[in-house]
Amino acid sequence: MQFLLGSGCSSLTNHLRGVLRYLVTLHVLHLGSAQLKVVGPGHPVTATVGQDIVLPCQLSPSLNAQSMAVRWMRHHNLETVHHYEDGEDLYVEQMREYQGRTELSHDGLSRGSLDLRIVSVRPSDDGMYVCTVEGAAGYAEVTVELQVAGVLVAQLPFPP
Repeated sequence: MQFLLGSGCSSLTNHLRGVLRYLVTLHVLHLGSAQLKVVGPGHPVTATVGQDIVLPCQLSPSLNAQSMAVRWMRHHNLETVHHYEDGEDLYVEQMREYQGRTELSHDGLSRGSLDLRIVSVRPSDDGMYVCTVEGAAGYAEVTVELQVAGVLVAQLPFPP
């Protein structure tokens, strides 16, 4: 009886090793070919109050993002500035401060451009933004800083 179990275990062990090797290979291939990556400008974007500005965000390598979910959020509270999914802009979750002031170029999505245009920049727009993208290939995000000129910083009086 031990002889039968021993030979069966050896065969089963070899089979499991083969299956495991196959699964690991598939996983490595999946990771190597399907990960999303987004790239921001790498430096703060500057704007003046009242100006229209584009916050850059690009898929790398450039992929068609029309079937992906793209969301821009404020970094400090993770509230939605702009949301695009299933081929359309969704405004249900959009922060009130950005209603009617944001655009995502649908033409740019086909080239992997996730750029967000903010119309008539306000002092309150100053700060960090998060560009996120999610699709069949995974999830990725990048942070973009917007510096709005004309934002007053409290100054201490000069000593006498």
